[in-house]
Amino acid sequence: MIDSNSWGKFTAKGSQKVEDFIRRMVEEIVIVIADTIPEKQYKCLYMLGGYGRGEGGVVIINGQELPHNNFDLMLVANDVRGEKLEEIKAQIDSALEQLKERIGIGIDVSVINASKLRSSACRILWYDMKYGHKMLLGNTDIIATCQQFKLRNIPAWDARNLLVNRGTLLIINDLIMKQHKLDLELKKVLIRHTVKSIIGYGDCLLYFLGDYDWSYLEKQKRMQARSDVNPDFKKLYDDAMNFRFQPDYEPFLLKDFSQWMKELKQLLQNINLLCESKRLHRRKLDWDNYIYIALAHGISEAGLGIKAWGKRLINYSNMQTEFPGQAPMSVKMGYKFLGEKGVLSLIYPLIAYNMRNQDYRKIARGYLQVKNFNFEDLRSAYLKKWGHYMDTNFSNLLQKYDIKLK
Repeated sequence: MIDSNSWGKFTAKGSQKVEDFIRRMVEEIVIVIADTIPEKQYKCLYMLGGYGRGEGGVVIINGQELPHNNFDLMLVANDVRGEKLEEIKAQIDSALEQLKERIGIGIDVSVINASKLRSSACRILWYDMKYGHKMLLGNTDIIATCQQFKLRNIPAWDARNLLVNRGTLLIINDLIMKQHKLDLELKKVLIRHTVKSIIGYGDCLLYFLGDYDWSYLEKQKRMQARSDVNPDFKKLYDDAMNFRFQPDYEPFLLKDFSQWMKELKQLLQNINLLCESKRLHRRKLDWDNYIYIALAHGISEAGLGIKAWGKRLINYSNMQTEFPGQAPMSVKMGYKFLGEKGVLSLIYPLIAYNMRNQDYRKIARGYLQVKNFNFEDLRSAYLKKWGHYMDTNFSNLLQKYDIKLK
């Protein structure tokens, strides 16, 4: 039985009219899923993301409030085999296809086994989900019982990965601007990517300052209350959060996008370096000494337990390349222990800010298997690996916006 009255608010700044409108949409979605998947196959259905937090975005078009973001749902399955999980997801996606077209909102559905959710180590995703979700179907709020999903249990590298994953959208922006004449639609894509990146950088910074929270509204307040953060970045973060709650493209559309990206990256790379100095416990970190220090840190990054050493050994055996060049053994071992995802995240600053440090570039070329010194080839190789290891939906984005990699 669906009890939509227990769902609470969906948006941060929407009127009751748009709240009711979204509620009706979600009710339809839930009915479709409930009619498609037998009750015995799942534990519960969650709404995540902004709307799950009650802080979703609302855009005003021709005087009408409409939801701005996709709906993010997770079905917790009743411990079925892997191929059955894929089958359940495919059934839901197919069943929702017509509804998505009719309501004009994307619906992203993931499926996870209950046992996997209960045993998962804490990550920002799970912490945010535990404290900011709506249970749309089911009788057991499984994630609320997961005691490991606490702020103090989030590993530092996970916060760093948040910055890298969101920041990579700026690298994609560079390719869009290079390969296309910007029409209104593409400019809006660049704006959305940039806003997500700024928020990702700000969230990472709050984590390393000991001020992170699952709520967007609370993070916005906490950032503005800090006296130790660059005022220019605080303004950027505040504007980005306001855009997230109630998008207004007009002020951004007036910008010179090329100049905006240059100025933005100069500010963001300082935030990136500050976060990495705290993660690596190095007060005098700079980009010239960064890569060797960060690689050596890979020896101890996963922790000291049995699972941590198991992860290191798996990374070591799966790493496709040897460390390129000469370096202390700690750097070479850290390179192998970090694995593909770990090293890729350390290459991100070089690509994002087009750094000229030759040692850094040599390591990036060796890892990415790029033989020449062309930065375009480095960037393309980075994005190919990022799409493979970090974001499996990247190929869809390339196709949607006709972005070509070398």
